[in-house]
Amino acid sequence: MAQYADEFIDRLHLVWGPGFLSPGGPEEVAEVCRGLNLDDANVLDIGCGTGGPSIALARDKGARVLGIDIEPQLLDRARMLADQAGVADRIEFRQVKPGPLAFDDNSFDVVFSKDALIHIPDKQALYADIRRVLKPGGALAASDWLAGEDADDDDAFQHYLSLVPLDYTMATAGQTAEVMRQAGFELVETRDRNAWYAELAPLEVARIEGPLREKIIEVSDAETYEKWLAIRRALAAAAQSGGLRPTHLRGYNPAGT
Repeated sequence: MAQYADEFIDRLHLVWGPGFLSPGGPEEVAEVCRGLNLDDANVLDIGCGTGGPSIALARDKGARVLGIDIEPQLLDRARMLADQAGVADRIEFRQVKPGPLAFDDNSFDVVFSKDALIHIPDKQALYADIRRVLKPGGALAASDWLAGEDADDDDAFQHYLSLVPLDYTMATAGQTAEVMRQAGFELVETRDRNAWYAELAPLEVARIEGPLREKIIEVSDAETYEKWLAIRRALAAAAQSGGLRPTHLRGYNPAGT
């Protein structure tokens, strides 16, 4: 069963804009990639969704992007939006199956992902596979939803997890950094974005409650709207409590490997 049905995509686009299934838009993509020269770089976008991040990488950073995802309806939207943005010649979108990346070793200059790694349960295998497909000296630049160090005892966070219908596997920043190092990454960094999102999340809830209410009901229905509003309120509370911690991840495949 698809986790991102068409009406769910429509809801997310209403909140975050066409092509984006999580917050921040092109500005957050730029933050994730801060300090990297992506001009003509070969970039793999894992969990590319409806293509907003891939489009930003190609249009704003000059990258050549291969975006992969497991759900075809996401990729249909991504191709349409890339064509509308005039960057279809710099982006390929490809449907893949869950599991190991079907690419040769040393294939990409950069592996990028925006808030999609949370769906992949085996983090150790994930990061080892990402490093395998990176060229020597290549970078992983990603954002992901992580858990706070005390998330197990955080009532707001646990309440959010009890409501969310998607399949999530969350680690802490410390656990994630350690798994990345075990996979062979060097210069591993985690940059906490909780303060940014704890301020933004209530504003998103206010928009869903107010100006976006009728538009969301129009693309879904009143019952779906009420359930989703409860989830968004719980997510905002989890961010403000510190249990939910959006985080930027950076690591490098050692040169000469």
